[in-house]
Amino acid sequence: MPIRYLPLLLSLVILSPLPLAAQDNGRAQGYVFSVTVSSQQQLDVVLNRAEDLRELFNPDEHGKIAIVLHGDELQLFQKDNYLSNQSVVERARVLDQDNIIDIKACQTMMQTLEIEQNELPSFIEQVPFAPAEIERLQQEQGFTRL
Repeated sequence: MPIRYLPLLLSLVILSPLPLAAQDNGRAQGYVFSVTVSSQQQLDVVLNRAEDLRELFNPDEHGKIAIVLHGDELQLFQKDNYLSNQSVVERARVLDQDNIIDIKACQTMMQTLEIEQNELPSFIEQVPFAPAEIERLQQEQGFTRL
């Protein structure tokens, strides 16, 4: 998904009626975003919008937002790059701790980028293959892909 559409799509999380597949006793299961960006600035756009939603978003009503990372942005989270990307990593950590977002990293892309599993922060859940995780969230957990 091009990064220019992500702020609009994130705003739709609050405004859109929930599809039936994403409801469980009136509660949304969640939304999933496939994210591939190439710079800290582009990742900042994603996190800025998530921060904006913090005031409006109640995960108990709208479900969780899963962000599946499977591009060069994974390198921003590497421990060796922490000092130069500290602000973005800490913002992501806070959003994850506040249950605004759930960040997942594609291990297949990590291998391609030569990122070891222990090089990413512990708040980032690692999944074997991003497309399979996105489909699993949709099929098994009732997430809506935006």
